[in-house]
Amino acid sequence: MPQIEVAEIIEQIKQEITVDSNGQGKASLRATARLAGVDAAGLFRSLKTAVDNSRSKMVEKLARKGFESVDILGWSQSGIPDIAVATILHYYGYEAGKRCSLQAKLACEAFESIGVRAWMQDILGWTKPATQPQEQPSTSALPPVEQRLHTLVLAMKTLAELTGGRLNPYMEQQFKDYAGNLLAEHNRKLLTPSEERWLGVVNFAESELGKKVPLSGAHYRGHLGTWVRTFYPHLGDRQETRLVNGVQQPIYVYACHDPAVAAGLTKAIEEFFAHPSPGAALRQAGAFASKKAVVTA
Repeated sequence: MPQIEVAEIIEQIKQEITVDSNGQGKASLRATARLAGVDAAGLFRSLKTAVDNSRSKMVEKLARKGFESVDILGWSQSGIPDIAVATILHYYGYEAGKRCSLQAKLACEAFESIGVRAWMQDILGWTKPATQPQEQPSTSALPPVEQRLHTLVLAMKTLAELTGGRLNPYMEQQFKDYAGNLLAEHNRKLLTPSEERWLGVVNFAESELGKKVPLSGAHYRGHLGTWVRTFYPHLGDRQETRLVNGVQQPIYVYACHDPAVAAGLTKAIEEFFAHPSPGAALRQAGAFASKKAVVTA
């Protein structure tokens, strides 16, 4: 049978093919039989064996494709899915023995480049519906700053009552920092946005330069702060109360948001760690001549 006759059969059965909104096609039992070149009644009898003890080889092939027996039995009414149509055509084209038909083989060859589903979509002019933009999940908004600050104050009051006013210094600092951040957030909404970052020299060395500043030894953190105050006093003299070794103390902080200050701190820190004996250099510079009231770490 020439390919032109296959095209004619396809045109004749076009009305018995459907494609749903997801692009999945179906053909009637009669249309599938016409494509396969077999009798519709014979195809129906073969499909009916899906619920028999002795199933036909074609039904077994469909079962291996994942089709359930109950579904196969109902295809005579609901239509045969496109994937099952392809399986049936291949069976009658190459595997049915004496019942193989040239028509089924030619149909397989006609569809093998694009597939039965794409062919069904094409002859019906089906196109994929435009997808609607997915709604972005809503992000939970934080309560207003004033409410969060009020909640924090109540929590601090409750904690103080439970501990008799004896808060761990680190916990106390954490509460103060959090309150300060909330106030800063509130002020930023009222004033021009600011990106200021004030850090102690040890904090800058560890967080920005990846240095590990020891608590003791030739290059310990106390000498690092003194080094900056002695050899780079122009970098600033602002002081803030921070937690140092579990105790609230005033320390020098630097405007690390200023590129010139950040570059100066980087140079000072690199020189400090490169010096074999920074303590001796500080003594020679008179850094320890008088007792300092401010921690320089």
